[in-house]
Amino acid sequence: MDENELETKWRKALSSILDELTEDEFRKLLFNLEKIPQGVKEGQPRGNMPSLIIQYYGTEESITLIDNLMKILPRLDYKVQQPLRGMKDELKKYKEVSGGSGETQSLDDSIEKLIENLSLSPQAPQEKSISDLKSSGILETEAIVGKVVKKSKLLYPESPLTSIKDIKSSPLKTYVSVEGTVTEIEPVIEVKVQHEEKKTNRQKFTLKQEADRISVNMWGEATEQSKDLSVGDVLLLKNMKRMLYFGNVYLSSTQFTKITKVPAASS
Repeated sequence: MDENELETKWRKALSSILDELTEDEFRKLLFNLEKIPQGVKEGQPRGNMPSLIIQYYGTEESITLIDNLMKILPRLDYKVQQPLRGMKDELKKYKEVSGGSGETQSLDDSIEKLIENLSLSPQAPQEKSISDLKSSGILETEAIVGKVVKKSKLLYPESPLTSIKDIKSSPLKTYVSVEGTVTEIEPVIEVKVQHEEKKTNRQKFTLKQEADRISVNMWGEATEQSKDLSVGDVLLLKNMKRMLYFGNVYLSSTQFTKITKVPAASS
């Protein structure tokens, strides 16, 4: 098997793995792909991500990185692990034929960072170094289990809670979270995406906070979170992006956006 054949098989397997992830798992995965610029990742449909991941990480490194991220999520079920096991076997055969060790510095750094963010306890009875883990082959077959002693920002970002008034004066394209009441809501419609041939879902609604109001645009899969909203709902919107259109400030959903309904205060 040559390198091109290995890449083709991995692209197909990776596509099937990404299709199995929930929306929340997919957002967490994207946030951990730090080599891919935020502007490149944002708004990309799942079908484009296998090629982007391979482009920025390479075939060998991306197989090992995705394998470790699936264990962290965790997604240890058959539908995700079966194609991964198949690709790890293919990668092993490829290395045997090519004579390469497959241990690049970037791969070492990725594994080190994953273990560091898990904050494994130094007193764990089965403590192992990264070198021990790699030489033992455990990274190929077992999940890494440890005690989390410090919460990390590994999985997804948290944007600051901001008032609508401050949002309208904050820098463009900053991530913000906001709480308010829905005063108007439009149905989900399909619109053409600028500079692209495809169409995507969009839903607009207006959020009110005291005397201030702001328009909110939900895009693509994010409309699944907003399609059942009603006028009067009190919402907490996390990780929205501040945008400007012909002088009007509005909020746009991102792959990290999460909508939570806030219980109405009792009278």
